[in-house]
Amino acid sequence: MFLVLLATTNPCLVFFMNKDALLATFIGFIVGLFVTGLVLYGPGLVKNLPKIRFPNISFSLPKFEKPKPTPTPVSENTKKEHAVTIESPLTDAIEQSEKVLVSGITSISATVIISGPIDEIVVQANNEGKYAGKITVSEGKHDISVTSFDISGKSATQTIAVFYTPEVW
Repeated sequence: MFLVLLATTNPCLVFFMNKDALLATFIGFIVGLFVTGLVLYGPGLVKNLPKIRFPNISFSLPKFEKPKPTPTPVSENTKKEHAVTIESPLTDAIEQSEKVLVSGITSISATVIISGPIDEIVVQANNEGKYAGKITVSEGKHDISVTSFDISGKSATQTIAVFYTPEVW
């Protein structure tokens, strides 16, 4: 009541009370204009902003594997020496069957002769240079010889010893 009485008697006090109300109204009007502007013009402004790209960060755990050898490219000028390798059976192997599978690697499309104590067979190496054939052996120690002839007529030979026993162990 005292304030109302003062306001009626003192016109300056009424002006100061209205000044705070006017300031709050003005601030509200400005904030409202700003929000309205963002709603109306914001999407158009965002399109014109530069694109922000964050760097790609990746990591991998170490692999504890035996490194694989990288194959060396073979050019036409580099020609491989013709050779033959017997991969199966291993030398001094003990076989339990009289039919022994002999396999290995040689030059591509080479003619391979597998010779044993009883017979010999002729096989052709495939497009990877692999060959395989079965020969017959008798009881005891025998030498198995593999001779390979490439297309140009060069030959290579490898011999291994194989033991055959019909005993079961």
